[in-house]
Amino acid sequence: MLLRSGIIVAFFTLLSRFFGLAREFFIAATFGTSAIADCVNVAFKFPNLFRRIFGEGALSAVFIPMFSEKLVNSQGEAKNFSGKIFTLLMITLITLTIIVEILMPYIVLLIAPGFYLENEKFELAVILCRITTPYLIFVSITALFGGMLNSVKKFAAFAFVPIIMNVSVIVVTYYLQENYTAHYSIAYSLIVAGVLQVAFMVFCLYKSGLGFPIIFAPNEKEVTQLVKNMGPATLSSGAQQLNLFISGAIASFLPGAVSILSYADRLYQLPLALIGITFGTILLPELSRIYKKRNYNEANYLQNKALQIALLLSVPSMVGLFALSKPIIHLIYERGKFLPEDTILTAEALAAFSLGLPAFVIAKILTPIYYANLDTKTPLRITLYSLVINTILNIALMIPFGHVGIAIGASIAAWINAWLLNKYAKQYGDFKVTYETKLFAFKVIFGSFCMLVFISSIMYYFGDLFYSNKFSIKSATLLGTITFGIAIFLAISYHLKLHIVLLKKHDPSF
Repeated sequence: MLLRSGIIVAFFTLLSRFFGLAREFFIAATFGTSAIADCVNVAFKFPNLFRRIFGEGALSAVFIPMFSEKLVNSQGEAKNFSGKIFTLLMITLITLTIIVEILMPYIVLLIAPGFYLENEKFELAVILCRITTPYLIFVSITALFGGMLNSVKKFAAFAFVPIIMNVSVIVVTYYLQENYTAHYSIAYSLIVAGVLQVAFMVFCLYKSGLGFPIIFAPNEKEVTQLVKNMGPATLSSGAQQLNLFISGAIASFLPGAVSILSYADRLYQLPLALIGITFGTILLPELSRIYKKRNYNEANYLQNKALQIALLLSVPSMVGLFALSKPIIHLIYERGKFLPEDTILTAEALAAFSLGLPAFVIAKILTPIYYANLDTKTPLRITLYSLVINTILNIALMIPFGHVGIAIGASIAAWINAWLLNKYAKQYGDFKVTYETKLFAFKVIFGSFCMLVFISSIMYYFGDLFYSNKFSIKSATLLGTITFGIAIFLAISYHLKLHIVLLKKHDPSF
């Protein structure tokens, strides 16, 4: 079940990330790393920060276990509960959006303080953020509906909705440019995308028989319990996003750094989303069910199996992104207003970000342990520790290393966050990373090292082909290197019998 659900989510997540990459390609070619590009990227990241932390993060983490529990008792009870949460959520989101719109100049000062040094850049960022902020309403409602569908093991719909957003941004911006400038067009396109996403999710919800009544009952026990747990979960579920938020705020003091880090972030988000978000999505409903039955043996087995699969995918991805960062950035982004010097700077950031990829993935897998047990306070404390460490490292490393120091700081903080999550997870069913999983990790690292040696040799002897004037030659060189690198890793993995470990069935004495 885990593998089948994972394949469904991974397929649509991968598809959505490719469309997201196409969106970033469109933005990079249109704006490069200019001041306008920085403003556009901040305007995009602001509502999406709320989406990842509040909507897909805290709301899903708290709502799904409660909704799943009610589904076991009665579908009617579950529908009434979702109606109460939807009504309260709509009122909260509309109120929050109005407040944010009024306070936007102060918020931009908080999220991009470096912009304040340039008056025109600051004012443009305020205007664009005001245009994109209502997207918060649509994307949070989409997350609520996605949580309901995920609870009944219908994962495809919610995994598909980012594709709607990415396609809408490109298409709507392209047509709106006839009447508006490109940066205003792309901001308005996000609102159009939000409307389409909600419409699609409403259709899927009613098709699945999960339609609900509108009920206003803010004082009922179940509603207040959810609201009470939402506070800590809002911070704890977004460790990575809050770290990136802080990194972006610090980067705003460096010209072009916001855009550079954003373009690099999009590329390493591809394997992160495919692995981490996939498992984070399917683990929470499943773990909620298992912990409800107090079947700790099965929960530990499921978590270790997820860690093994995640390590098998994330460690070689880290090596690949680190070693091939420059040719990847060159091939994807270098055209239009995105110049060769932008390629070098963005590749440096991508290489630094990639070092934290396995840690980000591990955190996505370990965090559901806490939420499945309705514990939002422990991850909150861990998040606060990592945020403080991330901020200190960002500032300290930015001084000697510039934007690269910010990316390195974020990666170090990610590893500390993952270590703390693992350390305190043992309080739930005595969770532990088994010896088998640790040995599996060492074998994956060895295979990845062999892959690194191969890639480095190709870069040394055939480096010029990666930057050929002919697109066909450089794309074939990069694709061929990646393909043969993966083949070497898989061959070594097969020789080390990693497939036998993955296919090993659950031992009740585990």
